[in-house]
Amino acid sequence: MQQQKSALRKEMKIIRKRLHIAGDSRAARLIAASILMLPEVAGTVQYGIRARRNEPHIIGGFYPLQTEVDCLLILKALNAIQSRCALPAITAKDQPLAFREWDLVTALTDGPCGTREPGPDFADVMPDIMLVPLLAFDDDGYRLGYGGGYYDRTLRDYRDRGHDFTAIGVAYDGQKSDDVPHGPQDQPLDIIVSEQKVYRP
Repeated sequence: MQQQKSALRKEMKIIRKRLHIAGDSRAARLIAASILMLPEVAGTVQYGIRARRNEPHIIGGFYPLQTEVDCLLILKALNAIQSRCALPAITAKDQPLAFREWDLVTALTDGPCGTREPGPDFADVMPDIMLVPLLAFDDDGYRLGYGGGYYDRTLRDYRDRGHDFTAIGVAYDGQKSDDVPHGPQDQPLDIIVSEQKVYRP
């Protein structure tokens, strides 16, 4: 299975780069518009006041690496409807990610693997909506990442702890695969949003 993942990873990096060059800003705007309309997100703010006790009021995004969809643009759109935003931080190898609330203004610090993250002085939070980067996804909600396992560990940790949240993959539609190889450690996404469609496994 690892050979299958490696081969697909190599293929999808090339495909995603082509899609990114073809129109990342347009794709990010379309994805942001679709996310804003999701039932899990829409209606959480009425007249500037949080509407329901169980609203998804914390959005965990990601700092885009390489040719990932520009999630910062998506976070800005969500912040405009009063959502609180957070970014992940790698605290230790083989551990779940820590999400830290971020004001979208304060400069980020350098993290491992080329990431950018809020400093340790920002508060740790558990997002109600987690936006997840990926290289490939399939109809069952499985994703292919870079192989570090950080998001799979984080999703499993949240689910094991009974945290009520929605995991949303963010991708170009061309990243869809017929079948993403997966094992027992791989965690499926609840929703995938591309510039063309919303997928619900």
